[in-house]
Amino acid sequence: MKADYLSYRKATSVCLLGLTLQAAMGLTLLIYGLLATRQSGLVTVADPAAVSGGLFILLGSIIWLVLAVLFDQHRRERIEHMETEALIASGARESSAFSEGGGRGGNDDLRVAAKRLAWMHRILVPSASLVLAAALAGIGLWRFQLGRPVLGEEKFVSAPNIGVPIAIGLAIALIGFTFARYVAGMAKQEVWKHLRAGAGASAGAAVVGLLTGVAQFVDYVSINDLVKYLHVVIPGIMVLLAGEVLFNFLGGLYTPRRLGEFPRPALDSKILSFVAAPDRVAASIGEALNYQFGFDVTSNWFYQLLTRSLAVLLLTGAAVVWLLTGVAVVQPNEQGIRVRLGERVSETPLGPGSYFKLPWPFETIETADTTQVRRLDLGAPSPKLPAGSRSILWTNDHGVEEVYFAVRPSADDRSATAGSIPTDQRVRDLALVTVEIPVYYVISDLVKFDRLGAPAQREAMLRAIGRRLAFTTLAAYTIDEVVGGARPSIGAEIRRQVESEFAKLDAGVRVTFVGIEGVHPPRETANGFEQLVQAEQKRRGAIADAQKSANKSLIDVAGSVEMGRRIVAAIDEVDALRSRRATPEQIAAKQREVQDLLVQAGGSAASMIQQARADRWTKHMSKRAQASAHAGRIAGFRAAPDVFLSQMYFNTLKEATADARVYIVSGDDRTNAIVNLEDSSSLGDIFRAPKKEDE
Repeated sequence: MKADYLSYRKATSVCLLGLTLQAAMGLTLLIYGLLATRQSGLVTVADPAAVSGGLFILLGSIIWLVLAVLFDQHRRERIEHMETEALIASGARESSAFSEGGGRGGNDDLRVAAKRLAWMHRILVPSASLVLAAALAGIGLWRFQLGRPVLGEEKFVSAPNIGVPIAIGLAIALIGFTFARYVAGMAKQEVWKHLRAGAGASAGAAVVGLLTGVAQFVDYVSINDLVKYLHVVIPGIMVLLAGEVLFNFLGGLYTPRRLGEFPRPALDSKILSFVAAPDRVAASIGEALNYQFGFDVTSNWFYQLLTRSLAVLLLTGAAVVWLLTGVAVVQPNEQGIRVRLGERVSETPLGPGSYFKLPWPFETIETADTTQVRRLDLGAPSPKLPAGSRSILWTNDHGVEEVYFAVRPSADDRSATAGSIPTDQRVRDLALVTVEIPVYYVISDLVKFDRLGAPAQREAMLRAIGRRLAFTTLAAYTIDEVVGGARPSIGAEIRRQVESEFAKLDAGVRVTFVGIEGVHPPRETANGFEQLVQAEQKRRGAIADAQKSANKSLIDVAGSVEMGRRIVAAIDEVDALRSRRATPEQIAAKQREVQDLLVQAGGSAASMIQQARADRWTKHMSKRAQASAHAGRIAGFRAAPDVFLSQMYFNTLKEATADARVYIVSGDDRTNAIVNLEDSSSLGDIFRAPKKEDE
């Protein structure tokens, strides 16, 4: 086909049509994904797989837009080339300012569209390829991270109206593949070869639509594994295509080209081109084989037979593989359920062994490991140890969502507030604690377990029942009992109730363990608990110090603690006798007994008593001697009064002048006193009385 402007104009029209269809398919799937909400637990979420598929199809619009601009520029370049040739043919070129010798640019000034076309192939198309690769990689990784949690059985919920995604997916697959085949046929012409990128974009949309429709159909008639994995498969395809575009860009930098030849755009995916036109890939493989072996391999009878029968062989192999899905095996540690067209047909669980069934997806045998011990947390999950930590305290962040239970307050708290609040205004006080209550169970009957509900609802139902029982059980205990020594009995009570309730529910499970792993109050109240413990420790320390001081005092006073307690008891008996108004003789006898005990103890009290007794006898004998001397004086006075008085007078005078300096002088009035001031004995105080040694 001739590369004229009419050919490029038709290619531009096809690109604009492809852009319209690509945008319509992408927006349809994206809008469905955003509006097709379903309930997952308590949160309403959209369909992540449909949203990812819609975004992937919309990114293909970039390819169609770049091709439309590129082919339109080719059309303009062809028109410019025709005008230039017409100008040359008319002879005006020789007399024009645009001749080779006229003007600064010469003939190149007339080829503006050609320069712009070369710029597009050199700059615009590679830049758009890099933008497309970055968008595919970024959105693909983002959607992959959002889709990973959905792989969990409890996180996935099927679409509420499953017929809509099946219809949308199959419609996109039909439209996309039909248009891709049409565009791939056009791309066989050399002038339209760049349309292979657009055919790949439509083929990608068809693949996404086919995966969506088939996965939703399988979910409708059988299990939801395909729909569940679409959440990561479609983002994975986006990341893979981004890598291919980047590889094509790097490879194009080092690929030699002939003069005037335009390179293959990096956004032209060979993977999607194979989906759009597999016959061209087969032809390329045949040419590669002929080149490698050096002769025409594709012309021999075996290759011709193989090519004619290849489709039959592939279909036969696919049919054999499909028929093999009619055999299922239940492992020794499993039980199975026969599901036909989405409905359970087994009334009893299937034991280990091989079973024949209808091929997939019309009938499946769902299996579950019935020997695996499963855990169900009725309270808070087990805390996660922080990095570098080997213990968890109340004040630490446990790294999990706390679940609080209401329990009765302690008896001390109730008694402390009972007297301060009137009876008619009192309310029932509560205390909050976080309790870790794991329930370990195994599946005993898979059919009964399957009847509980959808896979995402079974554990939630069992957890709700167990949590209700745990809440009502813990509400009957005080916080001291829950935190303290009543935990084993509380765990046994919860287990008894859980086993009884699961048996009534006929859940097909067997409980192996229920207990309380950990209990702690809310993190905000940990400081209050620590302060209470600190106060209790201080109180005990003060009591111990006081007891130590009391013992020390008893030992100092009574010699030993035991003897001190005996003495204190005896003193208490003395006080009791006084209070009962006992006779003085009884009180005195008990006091002597106390004194004897004190003396027997040998402590400081005994020393004080002995010292008191010694002082008493000393004073007694001193006063007695004075009394005897006084009696002697009375007898002397009576015998000789004058002598006694004279003796007393002179004794008194002697005592009065014992320390005084005495001067003996005459009795006349002319006595002169001469004092030698150099006398060493008078250099001090001349007025002080002389001592005996100075006389």
